[in-house]
Amino acid sequence: MALLALVIAAAGCFSPRSNEEALPPLGGPEYSALMVSSDLAKGNNRLVFALVSRDNVPVSAQQAQVVARYTPSGSDVSEERATAEANFLPWPPEGSNRGVFVAALPFDVSGDATPANPGLWELDITATTAEGSTVETTTAVRVASSPSTPEVGAHAPLSVTPTADNVDDLSHITSALHPDPDLYRLSIHEALEEGKPLVVLFSTPAFCVSATCGPQLEILGQLKDRYGDQANFIHVEVFEDPHLIEGNRTGARQVPAVGEWGLPTEPWTFVVDREGRVSDKFEQFTPEDVLEEALKKVL
Repeated sequence: MALLALVIAAAGCFSPRSNEEALPPLGGPEYSALMVSSDLAKGNNRLVFALVSRDNVPVSAQQAQVVARYTPSGSDVSEERATAEANFLPWPPEGSNRGVFVAALPFDVSGDATPANPGLWELDITATTAEGSTVETTTAVRVASSPSTPEVGAHAPLSVTPTADNVDDLSHITSALHPDPDLYRLSIHEALEEGKPLVVLFSTPAFCVSATCGPQLEILGQLKDRYGDQANFIHVEVFEDPHLIEGNRTGARQVPAVGEWGLPTEPWTFVVDREGRVSDKFEQFTPEDVLEEALKKVL
């Protein structure tokens, strides 16, 4: 599947919005930004987006500059509120042209251009391609007053999640082809009660629209092997009874923890400290070195 389709699908894994609605119209702007981040809120955010041409060809660039502008209710004048540099982050498989841009970007007020919250946030994005061409685009984003997922610094939900002890076969609680039993040894609530750092991944390897859930699970296993009992590592399959899902995730039931953690998409990875507070959170595929750096902060 092409990068564009994967990015669009990834941004709407749990959303009713269709892929066609996310595509920039033919004959529209020369370049468009496709937002992968689905949980932007007032405060600090990890902004994730892709850039594509009018013909839906992914833009190849190492970095992009982002300027966040806010237009208050009743005003026609936007105000520059924040700037950030977004780095290109490759997606698997290695050597492909798949990837997204990632930046740390704060929003000081909420706004989603609705009657209840009329302020408007827009992002001006500029990049220079490998061929030297300048890419410029502007996109509006919705910024909530608080995130759907647990805030950084908040206590992680004490969710009861399926474990290996509850089933005869791991295929009943994970769609991973070759599951690592260690990742299903503890429920989230049990891991948090141990007082160790925790890395928890919510993903569905066999039914992942973005095709990054499997690679993300492999990274979780590699970190578990490297750090052993210094931390707990848990994979939560987002669907109940994955062994009963026959090729189509439509109608599949999500495990309760998906709602308890407020996940609008998948995969999501959370790093939790010894006190049970969320230290970092990552939407969509995140490389091993980024997750390892986040883990080291809480060891």
